[in-house]
Amino acid sequence: MQPIEFIEYYYYSTAYYFLFVLLTWATVLYYIGSNNQKLLHAEGSPSQSAAFVLTLLMSFFIGLRQLAKDFGDTRGYAGAYELKDEYLPVDLKTEWLWENMQYFCKSVLGMNVHEFFVLVAIVFFFGMFVCSMIITRKNLWVAMMFFFTAMQTFTYGTNGIRNGMACSMVLVAIALLAEYGKKKQVLAALIMLTALFIHRSSMLPSFSAFFALYFVKETKWGFRFWLASIAISLVAGPLVTEFFVSLGFDDRMTRYSQTEVDEEIFSHSGFRWDFLLYSLFPVVMIWYVSRHRKFNDPGYNVIANTYLFCNAFWIMVIRASYSNRFAYLSWFMYPIVMFYPLLRMNIWKDQDRKTAIILFLYSLFTFFMFFIYYFGTTGFRGFDQYWWRE
Repeated sequence: MQPIEFIEYYYYSTAYYFLFVLLTWATVLYYIGSNNQKLLHAEGSPSQSAAFVLTLLMSFFIGLRQLAKDFGDTRGYAGAYELKDEYLPVDLKTEWLWENMQYFCKSVLGMNVHEFFVLVAIVFFFGMFVCSMIITRKNLWVAMMFFFTAMQTFTYGTNGIRNGMACSMVLVAIALLAEYGKKKQVLAALIMLTALFIHRSSMLPSFSAFFALYFVKETKWGFRFWLASIAISLVAGPLVTEFFVSLGFDDRMTRYSQTEVDEEIFSHSGFRWDFLLYSLFPVVMIWYVSRHRKFNDPGYNVIANTYLFCNAFWIMVIRASYSNRFAYLSWFMYPIVMFYPLLRMNIWKDQDRKTAIILFLYSLFTFFMFFIYYFGTTGFRGFDQYWWRE
């Protein structure tokens, strides 16, 4: 396979977002005037097959991108792949699976780097697809619109690809725990273990999901921990960061916590209120569904508490440079926290219309942030690139 060249690399993200502007708004218009609960009671909709085809196309579209600097770490990963010429012995302390995956694809299967990136993209996008299928098989199209238009999806499909790949695998495991509980815990644990040997940071959401399944039955505890994390970060943030670094959770944390911020890229370091605001919307959804409307869905409680625990961890280390890398350990769950109650719970009488409005606002924020970055608005310099550059 060869890279896609009929779209210049500097227009790649533009093509992606314009496509989903059209697809998302077409979806919104379809449901905006509906009051008959199509989303909750859909049966055999052809849009489910369309969701599969779109996911496959996006896997090839992202996987066959050019090796350009605009895609962040892509060139670094490509260089490492070309140099991979030996098998790494299994070592539970390393990310040996990722290393050996490269060796197997290059030396055994003879895949070029673009074919390898397609494989990574397939795991990345179909992790989302399988997660959606487990949670809401009837509404795969709408669920995937939440994933495709999430602010972090394009970035972790082209830049932080190893983290994105591992977290997509964890999405499947979390969906299994949410839908089947302890009945599928062995399968979920095996998937999480596989993800761990691809990117060690996946340990955080994996551990949080099992902790939520076994020990936290209500979201009120997740809320309290999340609120406490803000106070802890404001009062003793640097000390907490040093504490987590000392635990050896991930050596990347040590590097990021000691890295100086490039002021040409970042508007500021320190406590990121803008990031916290973005993280707040799923928290509001969780509060509205579980605390205000009193829905007690065990599956959603697992998803909600996992998000709250992981996001709380990021809040406590928010002052670290490149803290968006830690934020992704909760942000990758952003879509399912939002669409699970919309597609599984009978919250409102006009559920379709309000779901369409939420999807519209959800995607509009992503498109708005992209356009700010693309057009390089001076007043937002640094802020926009902090979102989009890993």
